[in-house]
Amino acid sequence: MRKKLYIITLSGFLVLFLSIGALLARSNPRDKTYSYLTILSNILHLVDTNYVEEVDFNKVMDSALYGMVENLDPESFFVKGEDVDSYKKETEANRSRAGVGLSVSKRFGLVTVIAVEKGSSAFENKIKAGDSIRSVGDQYVQDLPVYKIYSLLNGAPGTQVKVSLFRGATEKPESFVLVRRAVTKPYIESFVVQPRIAYIRIMHLLPGVESEIEKKLADFQGQGVDRLILDLRSCVDESQDPAVKVADLFMPQTTIVQISGRDGVIQKISGDSKVAYKGQLLILADFTTAGGAEIIAGAIQDAGAGKILGLRTYGRGGIQKLLPAGSNYVVLTTQKYVTPKGKVILNNGIDPAVLFKDEVKSVEPKTDEDRMLNRAIEYFRHPEEKAA
Repeated sequence: MRKKLYIITLSGFLVLFLSIGALLARSNPRDKTYSYLTILSNILHLVDTNYVEEVDFNKVMDSALYGMVENLDPESFFVKGEDVDSYKKETEANRSRAGVGLSVSKRFGLVTVIAVEKGSSAFENKIKAGDSIRSVGDQYVQDLPVYKIYSLLNGAPGTQVKVSLFRGATEKPESFVLVRRAVTKPYIESFVVQPRIAYIRIMHLLPGVESEIEKKLADFQGQGVDRLILDLRSCVDESQDPAVKVADLFMPQTTIVQISGRDGVIQKISGDSKVAYKGQLLILADFTTAGGAEIIAGAIQDAGAGKILGLRTYGRGGIQKLLPAGSNYVVLTTQKYVTPKGKVILNNGIDPAVLFKDEVKSVEPKTDEDRMLNRAIEYFRHPEEKAA
């Protein structure tokens, strides 16, 4: 009876709300909010009167709110009022906790691995980008926001956590016991591939990485290197400032990234024109290239300072804000990153100048299995090549 009273009250409120809304909608034909509220009211009534079992409508409404916000983009989500303090604490704590080497996101209703940190426990267990996480510890994660999933994955260095996931198209999950480890320097990996050609891979886009790259560039150029491969695969850190500083090492004074809101460009961010390298440059990127790495790739390619080789990047290019919604909250993407030439990164990614269709997901650059790296080396010899 209490549930039915809840539905009748909600329906009555919606009818009143819709009546007022109908008048407002006449002055704003684009606003379809009220028609969708009618649908919501009808569905709630059908569930209440026809579903085979009694329904907990608090859970139903929570699920509807979670789904509505999460469908906007992978970084937006609903936070219940009772959970907001936990969200703030977990978000801050996760920055200093040790992890298992997994970067995850939610798309199409799945918790998907988008990158695996080289040398991490996840890497050692051969977990791959594209695998779908089923549970962490004894908790299923499909209905959890991303920040809660990270709070389960991260913890004190040396501790263990059990992760169950689906690999590729497999129907049965596999379980792994992973060890949490702290992120340590160096943030890059680098070596001379062959005379005149060098390689730098950014593993962590964190403050100070630009200094490591600048030193290595000076060292390489002292050895006669004038062709560089910059590997941004499996680089998913979202830090804007390090990204701008890294891009600035490769391009002249110009806009590196634009920040746009609903009403257009809000801010244009430029570097200090601290160009540390002027030779030929190829950027390796694929769907494991996300966040700040996409800012770097888009800026350099738009400026004509280098070309991207590989696959379209992930498309994580937004700035989120915690906003109150009555007694609850939502984390919404309120601004988005745009490349200097106007390409929106959010949900779109950056397209490569040269598409490699037969890449393999190897993150071990010194082995023969890294075909994308080998093709990049070959491309320096034959730049007229358009695709692999």
